[in-house]
Amino acid sequence: MPPSNKIPKRVSTAIIQSLSAGVVPRAGLEHIAVGRKDEIEALLRDIDDIVADGGATFRMILGRYGSGKSFLSQLIRNYALQRNFVVMDADLSP
Repeated sequence: MPPSNKIPKRVSTAIIQSLSAGVVPRAGLEHIAVGRKDEIEALLRDIDDIVADGGATFRMILGRYGSGKSFLSQLIRNYALQRNFVVMDADLSP
């Protein structure tokens, strides 16, 4: 999911506002994703395999506070939604 060089004004504004508020942006994540190439490619491959072969999958993303779990989840969620998947996410805490 390579980003284009030009980010629409509406998207760039939403990204800046979300990051300023300390939350993961809902759109435009592909423009600011850095350092997670292997994980992203593996998860996107899973989605593409489901499209090609049918079926379903389940993945859990675990990590310490601030490690990018919500960011990665939202990025993959957006990719799946673009391919007409039904997606669900839940935040679990002790």
